[in-house]
Amino acid sequence: MAETVADPTAQAPDGAGDSVVAVGETPGQRTGSAGTGEPVGHTRLVDLLLDQAPGTVKEPDLVVLAYARPETNGFKTVASYLNMRTGGEAHSFALCGQGIGASFSAVRVADAYARTGRSERSLIAVVDCAEPGSAEQQGDPAVDSGVLLGFDTGPGPGAVRPSPPWNGPPSWRSASPLWCPTAGACWWCSARAPIPGSCRPRARILHRAAPAGTGVWTELACHWAQWESAYPVVALCDTDGGSGTGHLLVLHGTLD
Repeated sequence: MAETVADPTAQAPDGAGDSVVAVGETPGQRTGSAGTGEPVGHTRLVDLLLDQAPGTVKEPDLVVLAYARPETNGFKTVASYLNMRTGGEAHSFALCGQGIGASFSAVRVADAYARTGRSERSLIAVVDCAEPGSAEQQGDPAVDSGVLLGFDTGPGPGAVRPSPPWNGPPSWRSASPLWCPTAGACWWCSARAPIPGSCRPRARILHRAAPAGTGVWTELACHWAQWESAYPVVALCDTDGGSGTGHLLVLHGTLD
């Protein structure tokens, strides 16, 4: 994994209140445009991410846009726009209609492209527009968020092992065919999934993420530099609240 940038915020229609939280920093409160709860839109989220993204995530050969909830402003070819803004030479497409699973599917696609030699550098934008009024019913402002993930085939930490989706929440049994660490603790980052009960005591370290379309990805962006040097294995998992389908992504850090 090359770089991650997380959590754009739009607080003013002219962009005066826009901000992006970079890797290793903690995002503050995020609201919709002008604090009204109106969605920012996928194009604006992409702009916010790219405007402050490190140069190392530019010029990919594969661009994927993944989103759990569509924006309310109608269909736009945001994946093509993201491709154009990052060199215009990549194969690009969007994944949707899978709920929170779209982002995990995007990583599986990028992994397949890399393993078959069709991609050396991929860029995945995970964006989520809150439904107007849904968050306010719980007393919170609407949240629009996005995370930019860069993957490449070069050496270094962040080797990815994606898992196919399955019915039910992720569990240690679901993960064990993919990885079984022999030393150190496993960092299990989860939004809705319970901590694996059969996991060995020293490996049961749980980090909770916000239950949103970008929840676990925001945590990855903010904490990856810390996690990859402290844990041999980092597992991101989430369960779709509607279908009950579980999703899992495993990354390998630098700790042996």
